[in-house]
Amino acid sequence: MQRPAPGTVIMLDCITDDDVGRKLRVAGRMLMYDPSTALVLLSLSSHGLLVDASLVIDPDAVLSTVKWGGTLDPNVDYNWIHERKAWVWVLGWLERSEQDLPIPELPPYTSPPDVDPSIVLKALNITPARDLDVVGLRSALAAMGEFLPTTYPV
Repeated sequence: MQRPAPGTVIMLDCITDDDVGRKLRVAGRMLMYDPSTALVLLSLSSHGLLVDASLVIDPDAVLSTVKWGGTLDPNVDYNWIHERKAWVWVLGWLERSEQDLPIPELPPYTSPPDVDPSIVLKALNITPARDLDVVGLRSALAAMGEFLPTTYPV
């Protein structure tokens, strides 16, 4: 059996139109999850990305403490989906939507990031990343030559 191709690790604020069609692994803060559209709004600094989480998040499991006749797996952390600004890793295919997607509504106290509503990351996997070192990640990717380093604070 063949192993699936890994996703290219890239900083969210470095994603461009040239990345459409690529399998990416992106880290960011989850600002909002909209269960009606299954869209997650991911952000890093002032940049945002829409993530289609319909394949990886079961809205019934998110809203319930019981799943199909038993309790939820105690070894799995289901709470991250409710945590605003929680760090997550998302693996998926970056696609261009034919129509602009709805951007999940943010609370009034949150500054909205710059989001292209026609670009969406179709998630294959979303995992919490509570101890993510964004500065270290950016430095490591810069050292590998993935992108030019930026000087603004994260």
